[in-house]
Amino acid sequence: MTKLADLLHLETLSRGGDGASITYATVIDETFTIGPKVHGGSLQMVITRAARAALIDLAELDADPALIDGVTAIAVASDYLAAPDPAAIVVEVSIVKRGRTVSLARVEVTQNDRRMVTSTVTLGRLDEGAAAYRADGLLADMPVEPAVDGLSVGDSPVGEVMHLGAAADFVLDAGTFAVARGETGPPVIRGWCRPKDDDDQPDDIGLDFPVLVCDISPPVVMNLGMFGWAPTVQLTTYVRRLPAPGWLRYEASTVEVGRGMFAEDHLVVDSTGAVVAQSRQLALIPARR
Repeated sequence: MTKLADLLHLETLSRGGDGASITYATVIDETFTIGPKVHGGSLQMVITRAARAALIDLAELDADPALIDGVTAIAVASDYLAAPDPAAIVVEVSIVKRGRTVSLARVEVTQNDRRMVTSTVTLGRLDEGAAAYRADGLLADMPVEPAVDGLSVGDSPVGEVMHLGAAADFVLDAGTFAVARGETGPPVIRGWCRPKDDDDQPDDIGLDFPVLVCDISPPVVMNLGMFGWAPTVQLTTYVRRLPAPGWLRYEASTVEVGRGMFAEDHLVVDSTGAVVAQSRQLALIPARR
């Protein structure tokens, strides 16, 4: 079984002479693909993991622990210049700023000497405790665990294109996935996600998994009868808190679909109803055939 930890395994290739940059390498398995190309959310998991590692690896030996301890990615903005293949990639990280509250990293992903994705990662500390305010009804009508009529991605036609089912459990909400009924409907899709239960997974997998979930839905334009690859142009993800144990629930939606592009939003909550992550991506309309 392919594990999320396999995706996030980084090997150090080199360090910049000035100590401000570091280069890692990893190999992305075919599990983490949509069709023949690497899944964008999986790649953002690698990017956020690399930024967090670089902040630690490039710290001075006598660095103030307040600049490192408990710090992780809280926002990542990625521009997708090309779609990588499932193979070796190189991840170069430059620390732009170190701060007591917020640090900033620039991350470049290349493959075969070609720049694939360029990202800015904001690093800080996740929220804890009760929210000062939370809007009413955030996925409150959605069961905490998958409904009995939920569509397991691995057992559906979606699984023929999205291969992540080998590393995590994904269940689509039948009520909002109109295309499964041969119908059209609002461009809103809901579902449930969790990492595969595996004692070998690292303890910090929960820090990165919400990033993947923020790009996990089938393109919501499928409910409008628009099928095919919807390439991501830009994806910005915000990580709010470490999720409570249990399934993550998400809703993907859009408020307008243009002639060539659409913006898709993900809202991800944990078993307690707390918001753990949010994202917005700009994507291309699937090519009409």
